[in-house]
Amino acid sequence: MKLFETQISSYDTNVHISPIIKNGELGFGPNVTKFEEEFAPYSNKKYNTALNSCSSAGFIIFAYLKEKYGKCDIYTPSIGFTSMTWAAKHHGHNIIFVDVDKSMLMSVESYKTNRRWRNRRYVDGFIVPVVMPILYGGVSTIPNFIEGLVGDEFIALDSAHCVTPTMKSDVSLFSFHPYKPIAASDGGMLSTDSEKIAEYARSYRNFGRENTEDGYIIANEGFKCYMNNLNATIALTQLKIYQNNLSIRKEVWNKLNSMKLDGTLAEHDKSSSYYVGTLIAKNEDIAKEYREKYCSVRLYPPLHQQPYYEECERGSLFDTEKFYRLLVNFPLYNSKMYEI
Repeated sequence: MKLFETQISSYDTNVHISPIIKNGELGFGPNVTKFEEEFAPYSNKKYNTALNSCSSAGFIIFAYLKEKYGKCDIYTPSIGFTSMTWAAKHHGHNIIFVDVDKSMLMSVESYKTNRRWRNRRYVDGFIVPVVMPILYGGVSTIPNFIEGLVGDEFIALDSAHCVTPTMKSDVSLFSFHPYKPIAASDGGMLSTDSEKIAEYARSYRNFGRENTEDGYIIANEGFKCYMNNLNATIALTQLKIYQNNLSIRKEVWNKLNSMKLDGTLAEHDKSSSYYVGTLIAKNEDIAKEYREKYCSVRLYPPLHQQPYYEECERGSLFDTEKFYRLLVNFPLYNSKMYEI
C-alpha cells in the first residue's frame, strides 16, 4: 500500500483550468493573488505570499533572518524533510537538532535543555534563537509548546502537513505538493502578520524586483520563487473540495483507531488536516509486521544520521532514534482502507 496518492481532484477542471491553458496565462495571472486571498482564512495570517514550493518559503525566511539578524541558532527536530533545515544551513545559521515526543512532535523540554548553555548570548543580543517545530502528520498545534518557550524566540512553523494551523508563529510555511492536503502540481506559501517579512518575500520571489514607472529595478536579493498562475488555478479548485477530502481522511483515521493496533496511535486535534496516521508500535517486530502489511514507507529518515548534517549540533536524541525504529505511518487517503 502506498503512503500517498495525489490529492488533486478533477473538480471543475474543464471550467477553471482549460481557459487558463487556452488564453496562455500560465505564468503570471490574477489567480495567484486570488489564491493568496482565499487561503488567508486557512493560514490565519494577514499576509500570504504564494511561492513555487514550501522549500522556497523556507529558503526565503532563512535569507531574511540572516539579513536582519545575522547567524541565528535554529532549533528543529531531526525528523523532517531536508529542505527547511538545508535552507537554514545554506544561509549560514547554526542547526541544533532537538528530540521529539511519542507523536513525533518537537519536545519543548528537549529544546530548553539544548539552549540552556546558550542563554547568555541570547541575553546579550548577539544571536537570535529560532525554533522551527514541524506539525508532523497534519496536527494543527503542539500541546503546551508555546507556553514552554522562553519568550525571546522567532517561531518559523513548518506547516507542510497542515493547512489550518492554530499554533502561534511569526511565519507559517505551507506546501501544495500533489500529495499535500491542498494540492497543485507544486507550490508553497509563506504566511505572516509582519508586513516587513511579507514585503521581503514578495520581492525575493521575483528576483528582488521593485516596480518603477519605467518598468522595474533589481533592488534586493532574490530568485525565481513565485507561484505561477496555472498552479494557483489548480490550488483554488482544491480549496473548494478540501473539507470533503478532509472528511474522508478523518473517516479513515477513525477506522484505524478502532482497530486497536498494538502501540500508541498519535491523536489528531479538531483543526488537524489528518495528513497521515502515526503509530509508535509496541516493539520493532510489530512495527515491521505493520509496515509489511500496510505501508513500508516512513516519513523522513532522521536528518542527524545523514552525512550532510553530521557536523550539526545536537543533544540527546534518544527518543528520536527509539521512536523512529518503532514508527509506522498509515495512509489516510482512501475510505476503503482498513475495512473491519
